[in-house]
Amino acid sequence: MKNFNLVDLNSNLDVLNFLPDWVKITSVNGVVIFANKPLVNKLNFDPQGMKIDDLKTTKFKEIFSVGIHPSDFKEDDMKKSDLKYDGKVYDVLTAPIRDDFGTITAYVDIYRDMTSLKNIQNEITFKNEIMNKDLTLTKKIQESILPVDLNFGRLKVDYMYLPCEQLSGDIFDVISINKNITSAYICDVSGHGVPAAMVTVFVRETMRNLQDYHSSAYDLTELHRRFLDLRLDMSQYLTMFHVLIDTNEQTISYSNAGHNCPMFLIRQNDVIRIEMTGKPVCNYFEKIYFKEKVIRFNPGDKILLFTDGIKETQNKDGEEYGLDRVESIIRTKPNDILKTLRRSLDYFNSGVRYDDMCAVLIEFKDKGDV
Repeated sequence: MKNFNLVDLNSNLDVLNFLPDWVKITSVNGVVIFANKPLVNKLNFDPQGMKIDDLKTTKFKEIFSVGIHPSDFKEDDMKKSDLKYDGKVYDVLTAPIRDDFGTITAYVDIYRDMTSLKNIQNEITFKNEIMNKDLTLTKKIQESILPVDLNFGRLKVDYMYLPCEQLSGDIFDVISINKNITSAYICDVSGHGVPAAMVTVFVRETMRNLQDYHSSAYDLTELHRRFLDLRLDMSQYLTMFHVLIDTNEQTISYSNAGHNCPMFLIRQNDVIRIEMTGKPVCNYFEKIYFKEKVIRFNPGDKILLFTDGIKETQNKDGEEYGLDRVESIIRTKPNDILKTLRRSLDYFNSGVRYDDMCAVLIEFKDKGDV
């Protein structure tokens, strides 16, 4: 802090009377040289010429007991202390006043009323604590809707679920329709936090309460119809890759609602990227036509569904993880795909996630392995 020159200061003391803060200047001998009008009005007397030690014996002793003695100063620093007085909270800043030779001749104390700010800070802290408790509860609810029983007859299910915040906009589900047919999907809701989490609950309940599972394309059409009934903002949307697995016919029918990650079909000697275009579920379109295709799904085959938080995560150089790295893990670690993928992602992005990550692995087991 710049040195105060006592002569210059004396010629400008009137300026301090217009400050809302209390200001007092005390000599190194402990005598009050100056008190501005706000402080004088508070005390109902002018302490100029009085010793600090004597003032400490008055009912205003708290005011004159704060501050820092000049001997505690080093170079041109400023000290800060706190004062609670008369139901208010003050920040007290103490600075040295030096002569032209650099010798401390006095020090100035500035008392700033921080009560309103402190109250606002306390209110924000209190509301944040309530919000964090609500978020924690909502997170538990969201996690509770994830599948618990991962045994679906001849289908073996495993998953990786990594929210970038407490609440996720990613969701997946695997639903047993009958002894032969199983519905599975992975979904990415735009945004993060509470709004996205609420939409994931809507998706889950809608997909589990469809009257009939005619086809993967029909299910997406019905999801879109019910999404329109929510009347959400135009910026709110979701993408989904949906499959119906028939273990009796050994087929997968699949449709895509704007999901920009392919499904990997993993066979004993091959890895195939199953890609399909499609519009996202949103309010921009009143009607959407979803395509549907069917592929063979043989015992021993696997499929991997995942969200774009995986392929788009970046390293410190801004490089994206990409699909090739995902495929490389599938080829090199076919029996440990998700654990290897998790370790690879954490190493690649140094554990920093800016988007939710979710992946679901479904294996069609041989009858003898059930």
